[in-house]
Amino acid sequence: MKQDPLSITLIVSLILLMSCGRDTASASRSKSDQSALEMPQAWTLADVPVAPAVAMANRYPGIETSFPGGVTGLPDLVYSQISGYRPLRLDLYLPPDRSSNHPMVMYIHGGGWQNGHSRQSGAFENWPATLAMIASRGYVVTSVNYRLGREAAFPASIQDVKTALRWLRAHAGDYGIDKNKFLVWGASAGGHLATLAGTSCGIAELEPTDLPDELAAESDCVQATIGWYGIYDLAGMGAGGGPGGYFAGKLSEASPVTYVDESDGAFLLIHGSEDPVIDYQQAIDFNDLLTAHHLRSSVHIISGVAHSYIGESADITREASIQALEMALEFMDDVFK
Repeated sequence: MKQDPLSITLIVSLILLMSCGRDTASASRSKSDQSALEMPQAWTLADVPVAPAVAMANRYPGIETSFPGGVTGLPDLVYSQISGYRPLRLDLYLPPDRSSNHPMVMYIHGGGWQNGHSRQSGAFENWPATLAMIASRGYVVTSVNYRLGREAAFPASIQDVKTALRWLRAHAGDYGIDKNKFLVWGASAGGHLATLAGTSCGIAELEPTDLPDELAAESDCVQATIGWYGIYDLAGMGAGGGPGGYFAGKLSEASPVTYVDESDGAFLLIHGSEDPVIDYQQAIDFNDLLTAHHLRSSVHIISGVAHSYIGESADITREASIQALEMALEFMDDVFK
């Protein structure tokens, strides 16, 4: 009996389809079997570790991210855990070359000592990528969070900055940091904290307390400081003590000008000429004090911009922000390279 050509074609197609299905299923099972072999086995009760006392260590696996230029980002590293407070964290940006140790650049955010976080600065739209760009030039870069005014009274913020500096030195071998080349840099309230760190090395009243032995053994001194539109003499705040009364009764203790001496490092101060928040005269007077103590210091007033280098147009804001960043990079290179 003759077979209909159409029927024959359908039968052949069905056989081929079934064969492909078997091959696909076989390949899928093979990949699944391979993945099962590669995947770590789930823990059993016998695998669960238990310490002899309460265990507070954070064992969550470390997270890495990549930035252009071969920079590695390590976010949310805990540098301090004080009882009763949130864990204090920093982000770290590592340069592509890990064959030698590199200078350390620490950025401290602004926000009136009451707000802000480590991943923002002025009008820069992507601050983490900007910090990664700096790391690509041969620096280990960090940006730190610290306790804000609604969390703890002064001197908590500067104590946190100093703790972070000690933590970075304690872990210098882990991250390729040159312990003798530390720069602090901040904007607005962060500019105040950076210059306070830059002038108060060895001041007992501002030192962090109850440090673990590994941090107590390290120094929080720095070799260079950059202040962007910061306040350096708090006397003008009056008895109110600034935002939220944060510095009430401690204006002299909290002022970088109080501690300037010949042992301090190099300074770069940059301010906008139209700043309505912190008068640019703060930068000029502080620079005069630093140079009177025979310290290396320079001040630059950027014309036509206000606080955070904000101008009357987007173009003016960008030009001023990039100008300040370029001067900061030149200062870093000049001091450390």
